[in-house]
Amino acid sequence: MSRRIVFGVAVVLVLSSVAAAPCEPQASVPTPYYAYYPQDPLAERVPGTCYSMGLKKFINSFTSYQFPNPFPPQQDPLSRLEFPIDQWFMGLATSYAASSFLLAGECWLNVTRESAFKMLDSDWTDEAQPSQKTVFSESQCRLDKGLLFDAKIAPAISADPSWFFRPVAGWRYQYFRFTTHDGYQWDLDGDQMELPGDGIVFEQTFNHLYVGGLFNFSVAAARFISSTALVKFEIQLDYAEVSARNEDLHLLRAGHRVTVERTRGHCWHASLSARLISGSNLGARIEADFKRVLTRGGHQLTNPLFNLDFSFDGAKVWSDQASIAAVGEYRF
Repeated sequence: MSRRIVFGVAVVLVLSSVAAAPCEPQASVPTPYYAYYPQDPLAERVPGTCYSMGLKKFINSFTSYQFPNPFPPQQDPLSRLEFPIDQWFMGLATSYAASSFLLAGECWLNVTRESAFKMLDSDWTDEAQPSQKTVFSESQCRLDKGLLFDAKIAPAISADPSWFFRPVAGWRYQYFRFTTHDGYQWDLDGDQMELPGDGIVFEQTFNHLYVGGLFNFSVAAARFISSTALVKFEIQLDYAEVSARNEDLHLLRAGHRVTVERTRGHCWHASLSARLISGSNLGARIEADFKRVLTRGGHQLTNPLFNLDFSFDGAKVWSDQASIAAVGEYRF
């Protein structure tokens, strides 16, 4: 509860600083918000808008969940599933920079589906040996739909033109829909079996409310490109309160067997981008991004065929997401 109170206070402080910021640059504020592009030849265009489009590639990323046995001997975990994320995404973004604040939003959709890695499914079903993994399977995995959305606001803070800091608050939404197929299963007794066709349909949603900071600094690119070009570096660090929901439909089980996890937790996020700024309206940006999501909550199992519908706590949902993006920009 104390963590949520601190988070709420941080959001209020960020939004309050936006409301308190002057609508127009004043004499006591030597650097207005066009410092979002410090020393940019086009920076005097305030307010200014930027549109961008690019590609994002996830690298060595996954999303996973597990749940315990609610009955003795209460092994934890009882089952764990791990879904790979390594697809390509295409995205559109826009930002509006005024003299006192920045508004920005971006949306990404997956353009590839099949993963080069496999989904892993592990079970610990031996009550006499609760720590012994007894069943393991791996399956091909495709991302039927991936949607990433991020919207943020950042107020201006006057500072040294070579280095800028500003608080930031925003909302991130993530949706993944995976389908596993053509798997193979082993158990501790040595039995093996194929899992032909589609096996599991898994949907996951993350909602992030975050606060943090943006750090900017620029270096001249004269020795590399031209005397007027700049490379602008931006670092964003933020912390998010996260709510998550999973829904898992086991297609190879009898009946309509569905498990649902509703969890809450947090996310640590860091990104680093390098933006090339020149005298033209066109620009380019490369960005590296990492998120670690950790949540806990309840697990529900339903299957009308066997009149099953019960819930218990102890589910864990976590995700590591690393990506690299290349983006082209147009500013006016």
